[in-house]
Parts: sequence; structure tokens; C-alpha cells
Amino acid sequence: MKNTPRGVYIHIPFCKYICSYCDFNKFFIQRQPVDKYIDCLIKEIETIEQVSDIETIYIGGGTPSALNDEQLHRLLTALRKKIPGQLREFTFEANPEDLVDSRVALVKEYGVDRISMGVQTFNNELLKILGRGHVANDVDMAINNCKKHGIENINVDLMFSLPKQTMEDLYDSMKRVVSYDISHVSCYSLILEQKTKLYNQVRDKKVVLPSNETEEQMYNEVINFLTENGYEQYEISNFACPGHESIHNSSYWRNIEYYGLGAGAHGYIDGIRYANQGALKFYIDSMEEKGHARREENKVTLNEQIEEEMFLGLRLLEGVDLVAFEEKYGKKVQEIFKDVVERNISDGYLEIVGNKLRLTRKGLFYGNDVFSEFLLN
Repeated sequence: MKNTPRGVYIHIPFCKYICSYCDFNKFFIQRQPVDKYIDCLIKEIETIEQVSDIETIYIGGGTPSALNDEQLHRLLTALRKKIPGQLREFTFEANPEDLVDSRVALVKEYGVDRISMGVQTFNNELLKILGRGHVANDVDMAINNCKKHGIENINVDLMFSLPKQTMEDLYDSMKRVVSYDISHVSCYSLILEQKTKLYNQVRDKKVVLPSNETEEQMYNEVINFLTENGYEQYEISNFACPGHESIHNSSYWRNIEYYGLGAGAHGYIDGIRYANQGALKFYIDSMEEKGHARREENKVTLNEQIEEEMFLGLRLLEGVDLVAFEEKYGKKVQEIFKDVVERNISDGYLEIVGNKLRLTRKGLFYGNDVFSEFLLN
């Protein structure tokens, strides 16, 4: 049965400032060919072949809200002309300080019904260390404007295991989020990425991160606090009020195909995973000269499909459906990964409940280590 693409991801690689921890494909927006990039993005939108099955759009970055109103208007007009149908979810990523009244009204006009904002923490000192451009009170304005314009489906990104962050800081941030009565929280541990400012500061011992034990304790407290306050954890880092799980992001974890548009965007179409060239010049030149983005492509092999089924499915708390897996691949998970499954169950990282193989509470924190064992040689 053909796995029809149901989502569209659009990458806006521009930022008004560069966060100290970020290694995504992004560029400081000043003196960049933003209008030319939007022109090329519109051309790439026109290359989408199947629009009837598209259920979700996600505009991410970088910082989509770094675009000005005219640029956003052009992009959204072209997007909705190409994909005019009713969507199940339309997400727009933004920094809190950008969500002024007129900006929220603009995106709402084009059908955006979900806002995802990078808050990270409500401690202004920590925000400075992270290189963020907002202060804690900007979030109040952003939430109020979203609700004023009828956008109730709101996600806030929080981070833990930050430099100088205490458990009290983390609790304060979570309490503030809960007080907003919003539908979704994504809570991530800080991951130190090479070639970032923060990586260099830690390497040079100018900044000290919490210990691994503290990080694990913080993660456990995140789970406890958010679940006690009405959020259900449905993925390693994601918590939602019932019925408000991210449809678009869940499609990634369920291995559903999607279009990825823009410089550095990743997509998955017709069994092929691809990554557009990340450099702005190469992306723009290719779109202008050839009408399509230069990209690297990888035909997903059967072994890779099985690997992805395991480590993507295990990110979800419901886990991997063992019956569905056998029907799809003609073999049991326990046959293909006998030693891996037995060892991780014995070590307390995995469990089988009904027909689902899933991470235990202990296994959630060590998920990446568990996933790495499901690679086939």
C-alpha cells in the first residue's frame, strides 16, 4: 500500500539572533537575500505533486517569525493557493517577542491554528546565557495575543539541564507554563552540539553544565510535575492535554511520508529520504537555474525501514506494535532483535505490555542508548 505524504515542512533558516546552543541550519537575517529565498521557496511549493492527502503544515526554522509581514504574506498566500484544503493542523514556530497582535492576526488569517514558541526558561539570566532575544514577560504577551485571535492550540518549548539552572528554576518555569492553560509542552534536555558558542564555552570551562545525575533527576521531575498537572506524556520529550498531541510531529515518529521544503529541509517521499542543500547560495542558485533544490537522496532499504520502525516507534510512549510489525515485515521483533530485546528488558529499559514493546520509565532517559542497539549490520 502506498504511503502517501500527509505533511509539509517548510524551513525558514533566518534568525534575528543566534542562540548559543543551536546547530540547526540557520543564518543571521541581516544582509541575507530573504526576498529571493521566499521567491525560491514559492517555486519549490509549486513542485508539490500530491496535495489532496496533505493534513498538516509545519513552518519551522530558524525562526519563521523573523520574516516581516510582507514576506510572510507572500509565502502564506502561495502556500494556501497550492494547498487550499482543510488541514488537521497548521503550525507556525515563533519567538515570543515576535507574536505581537498584528503578527498573530496575519498568520491566523491563513489558517494557522497552532503556535509553537521557543520559551526555554523563565529565568532571564539563563535566557541571556542561551542567547535568547526575549525576556520572560514577553511570553505573557504572546500567549494573550494567540488566545485573543482564537489560537488555543499552543506549544511552549522548555529546556532543562541548563548552565546554572537549579531545580527551583525548573519548577518556576513549569509552574508558569501550567498557569497559561495551554495544550502542549515540549521539554528537552540541553544537548551540547559541536560548533556552537555554548559548546566552546563549556570546552573552555567558562560555563559548567549540571551533572548527568542532576539531568536525570530534572527529567523525572518534569514528567512528574506535568503529568500531575493534566498533561499526558506521549513521546520522550512531549506532553499534551488529551487530544492535543502534535499531529505533524507524530507523523515523523509513525514513519509517515512528508515533503520538506527550503534550504536544509529534510523530506521523505516514495520511500526516499532526502535533504536539501543547506547553503543559501546553493539552494537559491539551484531553484533559479533548475527549478528544483539540489539535494542528497537515500533510498530506504528494508533494513533501514526496520531500524526506523524501531527507534522512531520507541520514541512514542505507546511503543512499537509487535503484531503490526510482524504483519508488515513478516518477522517478529523478537526474532530480528532477540538479544537486544531480552537484554534491555532484563536491564529494565524496555518492557512488553500487551502487544506493545515500549520504553520503561527508566528507559525514557536512556532512550538514545537503547535506540542505537536497534541498528542492523
